[in-house]
Amino acid sequence: MKIPKHRCKIPGYTNDTYDIQSEFHALLVSQTIPITSKGDHSKCTVNEADDNKTISNNQSTRACSEWVYERSEFFSTFVTQFNLVCDYQIYRSHSNMAISAGKVIGSLVTSLLGDYFGRRRVYMMMMLILTGSAIGLAVLSNLFMLIVLRFLNGASVTGAYVCALVIGLELVGQKERRWIVTATSVTATLGCLVAVTIAYLTRNGQYFQAALAVPCLPAVIGCLFIPESPRWLMSKGRHKEAQQTIDVIARVNGFTAPLPSLTINNSHLEAEKKKTVGPVQLFRIPRLFVRYSLLYLIWMFSSMCSVGLMLNVSNMSGNVFLNYTILCLMDLVSLAPFGWLIDRLGRRSLLMVTSGVGGLACLATFLPVVLEGNNWIFRGLSFCGRLCWSLASILIYVFTPELFPTVLRSFGLGSCSMIGHVGSLASSYVADLNILVHGVWGPALPQFVFGTAGILTAVMTLVLPETKGQSLPETVREAAEFSEA
Repeated sequence: MKIPKHRCKIPGYTNDTYDIQSEFHALLVSQTIPITSKGDHSKCTVNEADDNKTISNNQSTRACSEWVYERSEFFSTFVTQFNLVCDYQIYRSHSNMAISAGKVIGSLVTSLLGDYFGRRRVYMMMMLILTGSAIGLAVLSNLFMLIVLRFLNGASVTGAYVCALVIGLELVGQKERRWIVTATSVTATLGCLVAVTIAYLTRNGQYFQAALAVPCLPAVIGCLFIPESPRWLMSKGRHKEAQQTIDVIARVNGFTAPLPSLTINNSHLEAEKKKTVGPVQLFRIPRLFVRYSLLYLIWMFSSMCSVGLMLNVSNMSGNVFLNYTILCLMDLVSLAPFGWLIDRLGRRSLLMVTSGVGGLACLATFLPVVLEGNNWIFRGLSFCGRLCWSLASILIYVFTPELFPTVLRSFGLGSCSMIGHVGSLASSYVADLNILVHGVWGPALPQFVFGTAGILTAVMTLVLPETKGQSLPETVREAAEFSEA
């Protein structure tokens, strides 16, 4: 939630605006609002009037309770609606933290529920919560509810995405998995472009939220036509339902040849069906403990670098709508060669290349900053790093589910997503190192951290097995025995 330019409202002047209306208005503002050391009008205090009701800059000041806002970009936002400035600015931080905390909690809770109750049921639940929170944000009039609804919104968005991705990956064969993630990422980016268009046309926070709630309703209805994952059904011993789902899929795709009956000859899968398989079992096997620990670090570094570099790019001057559109187009550019590259190079090799090149690009920005070189070189390298990390962030959504067994695949992707969001939270502090550290080294420090993280990610990727062209592991034992063909 961006804070627009603002100042205290002139007490008793009902027609006050941020923009100066006339010479009299300018005089009234100068007499009422104190001037700060930076030469602008105070955002949080007004001059006290003396006993004769005259106003002077020599008078003492007091905190104001009303504000006027600059409205060239947005007519109304949650910040202007609830006056989340000055002493109340902490509630803006709480609101932003709520949506981030929702993403962290939602990733973990949804993944656990998805493995025990099914992907489809949890996806429907998340879509219902998302619809309700979106409608609530469009009509709310309470600051406490703003924080609660943003938490639910963050949890449901992340939860629905994780469930939908797992269902998609488990419904297709080996060669089509890359297209599931590509299609999901492209539609998500196109959705962001639609959202920025709506924001540009409405310029109003509540109208914007109302417009975003509209597509949620048909999405909820669409949940009724999404089949449950046959792999999950088979892992729970529900072979008849899995067979019916596959028969429907074959019929819809025009496959007329007789389908063989599903039979389970895997003794390990039969054994795991008879006992409750929990996430702890993944970390009791040393090989899996090392593999998934490295995977968590890769997610943390990838999310930190991708979001952190986006924060750096988004801080550039200019129109906020244009800047955000450029970021979305950059993501689309990185997706263009994704399907071709992942099929040619494989998951592990491509992740190593993108994270390594992205890290080197960030480290290279260190030189033009310290040596005071051309600023366009710095920007070009930053954009290159952003493109590489954007591709790496999408790639791990293909790579990760292929490394976890079916019985805990939802947990695997959800827990990795949760760790990734922790890295996203850290990225804002890394991106602000140039503010905390002054001098020539300030602007270079964030790039140095991102670059180092990229090199470490490339090295850690070497330990992971390649999953290109391999069947998804069904059990914990299969995951432990999983290696290159």
